Amino acid sequence: MGFEQRKQERQALVQHLLAQNWNVFGTLKFVNGRTIGRKSANKLLRSYWNKVDRVIYGKAAERQNMRVPRWCFAHEGADHENFHVHFVMPSPLQDTEHMCCLLNAIWAQHHTQTAPLAKNWIMPVQDRMAVTSYVTHEYWRMGSETLLDELCWDRTSANTMAQYNHAQQAHRITRAASPLWLQQAQQALNTQQAQYEANGDLQMMERG
Repeated sequence: MGFEQRKQERQALVQHLLAQNWNVFGTLKFVNGRTIGRKSANKLLRSYWNKVDRVIYGKAAERQNMRVPRWCFAHEGADHENFHVHFVMPSPLQDTEHMCCLLNAIWAQHHTQTAPLAKNWIMPVQDRMAVTSYVTHEYWRMGSETLLDELCWDRTSANTMAQYNHAQQAHRITRAASPLWLQQAQQALNTQQAQYEANGDLQMMERG
């Protein structure tokens, strides 16, 4: 595929993303992104998002195929070997920071191969254009394979998500991530936000 075609495809993807409703930007890492392997990584990612869906929607996640909207992107880093995933999504919770902490806590506890809290970056979006440019920046090399279609979902409206903000959801959240885990996730978020405020560089998420 030629450079010009990939440029056009990336621009189309950027415009599509900017037209969507999302306010959370995340980076999910592995203990070792160089050895995890795509098959194992994809299996963990699928089970992770399924768990997030169940926490937010309960039994409706399976019975009614309710999913949290998300757009997921595979990246391999500067050396093309450090596999990790970036995503954008709308927060199903009114408290966006709390949702960021919940997502990090669920991932950090998910498996022995998923990275600890401080290594993942999940934050409220401050600059949608910068985030969109960042999540698509490996399109030049990976092409459409950078967009993980099998993990993406865009068929749940904001109004539908709001219907699940009730006591049962809060109970499921407590079961998925204890107050201690959420407190530690909040500490990680505070540290990362301070680093981002100081540097304004999304590339920081790749390090570590």
